[in-house]
Amino acid sequence: MFPLLLAAFLDTYSFVDIEAVRATGAPSSFVRTATIPANIPTHACDILIAGAGMGGLGAALRAAERGHQVCLTEEASWLGGQAIAAGVSALDENKFIEMTGGPRLYNEFRRRIREHYKRAYKPHHPTDNFNPGGCYVSSLCFEPKVGAHILEEMIKPHRNILLFRRTRILDLEREGNTITAALAWNIDRQQAVKLLPKFVLDATEMGDLLPLAKTPYTVGSEPRSVTDEPHAAEAANPACVQSFTYPFIIEHRPGESHTIAKPDDFEKIRDHQPFGFVMKYPEEFGWRGRFEYSMFGDDPPIPNNMSPRPFFSWRRVFNASAYPGKHTDLALMNWPRQDYHDESVLDRTPEDTARVLQNAKKVSMAFLYWLQNDRKTPGFKLRPDEMGTQDGLSQMPYIRESRRIQAQGMVREQDIVFENSPRARAVHFPDSIGTGFYMVDIHPCGANEKGRMMMPKPFQIPMSALLPKDLTNFLPASKNLGVTHLTNGAYRLHPIEWNIGEAAAVIASLRLKTGQSPAGPVQSELAHAGVQIFWFDDLPETHPGFAAIQMAAIKGWYPVRYDDLHASPDSPITRNEAARAIAAIYNLPGDPVKAVVEKGWMAVDHRNWFHGDLPLYWTDLRHKDLVPTNPKSTGPVTRSAFFQITASSPSLR
Repeated sequence: MFPLLLAAFLDTYSFVDIEAVRATGAPSSFVRTATIPANIPTHACDILIAGAGMGGLGAALRAAERGHQVCLTEEASWLGGQAIAAGVSALDENKFIEMTGGPRLYNEFRRRIREHYKRAYKPHHPTDNFNPGGCYVSSLCFEPKVGAHILEEMIKPHRNILLFRRTRILDLEREGNTITAALAWNIDRQQAVKLLPKFVLDATEMGDLLPLAKTPYTVGSEPRSVTDEPHAAEAANPACVQSFTYPFIIEHRPGESHTIAKPDDFEKIRDHQPFGFVMKYPEEFGWRGRFEYSMFGDDPPIPNNMSPRPFFSWRRVFNASAYPGKHTDLALMNWPRQDYHDESVLDRTPEDTARVLQNAKKVSMAFLYWLQNDRKTPGFKLRPDEMGTQDGLSQMPYIRESRRIQAQGMVREQDIVFENSPRARAVHFPDSIGTGFYMVDIHPCGANEKGRMMMPKPFQIPMSALLPKDLTNFLPASKNLGVTHLTNGAYRLHPIEWNIGEAAAVIASLRLKTGQSPAGPVQSELAHAGVQIFWFDDLPETHPGFAAIQMAAIKGWYPVRYDDLHASPDSPITRNEAARAIAAIYNLPGDPVKAVVEKGWMAVDHRNWFHGDLPLYWTDLRHKDLVPTNPKSTGPVTRSAFFQITASSPSLR
């Protein structure tokens, strides 16, 4: 800690203690006033990360591993953002996640969760991809309190991460294009601290630092005239923000009664939502039309992570049948009929914010009461201990759409959705710093939007979507990047947020260490850290050729097949493929085969035939930088081995 310094901020600030909000009581009772003394302690750090959600933790761990002093602030008692504090521990991922599509650190988080359940409960069948909840919506569903413990263990060894728990950023100081200081407030101790970071990352769930940084941002939906998106609205609508939810966990205890008191205005809320298990999937989109879900069952899952009929097991987080001696299941309640869609919580006065959050909590409590009564299903018991709260609802709301920075680049609907790409992947961004694959899933707002779901192809995260137009030491590090209202529906998911956070940390780190952060070095650092920047379905981050192949693909050297997603890293590389790669690496003009043969870098036979479709052998190459010193075999050379050589050659780096 540094000596006490004179603070250059306001004397008082009003804000909502989100974790303290309850469904009953005056909204004003949850509004806090921070009175800033004349002299407050200061603390300097390399990187300030606001928000310890998926993006914030990915950023903090990556920055710490790169040797930086990190200040990490979090309003909630638990780390983990939407996955933990907001209760969405039935992870929103993709069908490839067990093989690819998740950063190495994120995969470590998933691995530790599985190991916890295997150690603690000794499941009957502890498969490698064991799912503690046996749910349908994801290949990994677990209790939020377990996830909170795992994340604490992951940051614990990093002495260079200083965690400010239950702390909110109230204000930022900006000088020109630089953020120079941040005013932080510990909610429980009612104490202020002035943070002096060299770089600032906004990983909050709502993009809370964007207005404080006075950088341009967007709330709600953009007009088609700005985005050219086929399904964008004609006019801008700041009120059209995706609905948000307070999840909760219930235990099924057959034969017992644990009904809560009837909430105020229950009938009004029930009919307004309306509660029910009947969903109308629009037939005009080619969907199934009217469909009614049942409460229980374990039917086989169907594509796209959806359950064919059972409701309770859809987001079940503890599957008792998987463990010896366990008899009661736990399920996460995060259901579209439970969403609060009447108003957005963004850019409201503190009292208005508290009122909107209260209304959302009332909806979730009413939904619980309906499950316990109108459904006439005895035995549903609310489990507050699973969320670490008094009322049993998540500590923080599950926010699907935040403020979004107006970045140097923007990802639009036509960049990622299925109909706009004739190839296996979505539009290619040469400055890609990550990948994702999730539906454009729009939960309706209360401003004349019915919701929408569009299927994308595996897409990329362009670096330009993280770069502000006017700031040099500030980056978004979560779902507040440069996406639109529509594409936010695909970029807001767990592994993608984590990827965004890691990428933001690497950009910040390189700027602090070198004064600049061009895309190439950022991509290289990420690839070597196990972050996928070019989508392949058969190249896990554990593969020895992962980084080399990722960089070769992003540079256009790798023999990518555009009608499928395969890298085939352990398949032989053909002589034609090798010739094209060498020509691209050395910028040789004209026909690649002719160019490398004329250079004398690849051999032909005595008839002057090239034999391009045959597999490459190391002995086919005549360039010293393209041949290993002591190869274990002469060939055939695999794609992975070839590009590992090009990546390791000093003259080709």
